[in-house]
Amino acid sequence: MPEVANSHPLQKQRKLRRWHRLVALVTSCQLLLWTLSGLYFAFIDIDYVRGHQFKLSVPPAQLDLSQLKAGLVSANKVMIQERLVGELIVGVQTDDGVQWLDVQGAPIVALSGEQALTLGNERTVIKPDQVEWVDRDMPGSEYRGAPLPLWRLWKAEDPDRVAYVDAMSGEVTVVRHDAWRWWDFLWSLHIMSYEDRDTIGTWLLRVFSLLALATAVLGLWLFLYTRVRRTSQ
Repeated sequence: MPEVANSHPLQKQRKLRRWHRLVALVTSCQLLLWTLSGLYFAFIDIDYVRGHQFKLSVPPAQLDLSQLKAGLVSANKVMIQERLVGELIVGVQTDDGVQWLDVQGAPIVALSGEQALTLGNERTVIKPDQVEWVDRDMPGSEYRGAPLPLWRLWKAEDPDRVAYVDAMSGEVTVVRHDAWRWWDFLWSLHIMSYEDRDTIGTWLLRVFSLLALATAVLGLWLFLYTRVRRTSQ
């Protein structure tokens, strides 16, 4: 009878160990991906990833505000800047976004590809010679979150470095290169958002987070249970 009584906790422990191994096997691949992506995030400079080193600072310009003849506008914020040399534009920001106007208050036209290349050469070290029009919002794209339309600029000899220029304001919105693409790929694995690469809180992330928690709790419980059992013998 004593042997039967002592075998019960051992059977319970073996069952828990089997469950722990099973849960750990399911979560081990994702845990490895979390670890590898976390190492990349920890050791690479985020400013380098964002491509700030490829941008050139725009020197201050003398703005002739006497040109402004725009009337009353309804806005949360108004921005005044020079797009091309001698061209003053006004950005009217509302809850729906930013509308760019000329000094007369009329909507401006988008930059041409040649004009965008000129700005790309003036404001980045990429020195682009190729241009592509972008006006569609693509899930998971390099330019997601940037206002459309955009001009995509790159150099034929080095297509991995790409600058995106706002076709209305002329600003270099984002610069993308291989370090950013690795970051974006690993980030999608980290948050388990494989389509748009931005959604935090997917059902996959929640399930594997709970499984990882279960793995850790079961492992700690087994460690403490085994230790207490050994000391009690």
